[in-house]
Amino acid sequence: MRCNCLGRALCAVLLVSAPAAASPTLKDALDSAWARHPLSLAAAARVDERAARHDVASSWLAEGPRVSISQKSDRWNRNAGAREWEAEVGVALQMPAVRAARGVVAESEAALLESQAAAEKWRLAGDVRESYWHARMAASDLTLAERKVADARALSVDVERRYQAGEVARTDWNQALAALKGAESAAADARARASRAQRGVLTVTGLSQMPGGEEARQGPVSLELHPQLRELANAAGASLARQQEAGAQRRDPPEVSLGTVRERGAYGEPAAGSMVLRLTVPLAAGASNRARVAAAGAERIEAEARVQLARARIEAELASAEEDLAQLAHQVTHAEARLVLSRETHALLDKAYRLGELDLSARLRAEADRFDAEFALARAELERSRGISRFNQASGFLP
Repeated sequence: MRCNCLGRALCAVLLVSAPAAASPTLKDALDSAWARHPLSLAAAARVDERAARHDVASSWLAEGPRVSISQKSDRWNRNAGAREWEAEVGVALQMPAVRAARGVVAESEAALLESQAAAEKWRLAGDVRESYWHARMAASDLTLAERKVADARALSVDVERRYQAGEVARTDWNQALAALKGAESAAADARARASRAQRGVLTVTGLSQMPGGEEARQGPVSLELHPQLRELANAAGASLARQQEAGAQRRDPPEVSLGTVRERGAYGEPAAGSMVLRLTVPLAAGASNRARVAAAGAERIEAEARVQLARARIEAELASAEEDLAQLAHQVTHAEARLVLSRETHALLDKAYRLGELDLSARLRAEADRFDAEFALARAELERSRGISRFNQASGFLP
């Protein structure tokens, strides 16, 4: 019996001393969301695709071999027994210049696929950040709303006691009850908004519980490493490679074929065989090649223009995010000062009300002003934290 008690005591100590499971961070939330993303699920197939493109580009064959078989006979006119069978295997050869250009295209498209995945993960990080901070603000609103309900309930109980004692009029009790019902209604709305916001985060991330924590401002910023800019720059590089490939491929690839011919002149004659070696060199088609080169050039110009526009837009977004952070810091300072004043005023007016020197309406207005100040400070602090996340997002950093 003593051993069993000792064992239970040890288990209890271990359970109490065991650390609680830490809530997931924003990085965990992004990793979970990315693991469910279609691009992430297709990553292995994309690797096989890049390997296949590289194999095709490095091959000396422009396309797969072809086999042709034919037969000639005089069966439908003379029927003297003349026969001819021909079998041929042909391959289209890739010219060295075209082969080198296609290798560059394969490499540039592989880099483009990787940068597209990185840019998509960065865009997903923006969705995760926004949904997370929306849920955090909704949860903060709910906390303050529930505190307001508790304060209003305590006030209504005090006013009811004083009304029963004949110290205040029935109108004061009615005002206290009305304030309590209004606080309870606002809390119900805040609870519904918080539930919807939390459900949105869990849906985006695939987590079973809300992430926690805040981000620190990251830097310095390097536009060349920005995921969106890298994606567009690699797209421009791939367009340039395709333009160079179109310029190198001025005609269809030449074809070499090797075949055998077996023929017989008439019934009873021995069949004779021969070998056939054929080289087919297509002539250049100026109009079609010019159209292909022009289309590739237009695609390159558009891609390079998108890079310049994106760079200007990212620089503007960074400047705006920097200004927003400075403004949000000022808002936190002002909200803190306002809360100090509103709390002092509320304490003075509450004391005056309890001494019978002030009516309940003024007391309720002071409490509403204090609650608004608390709400403004909580919202300003969360807005500042969200501003840091938005700055990191505009800078191209992941959580």
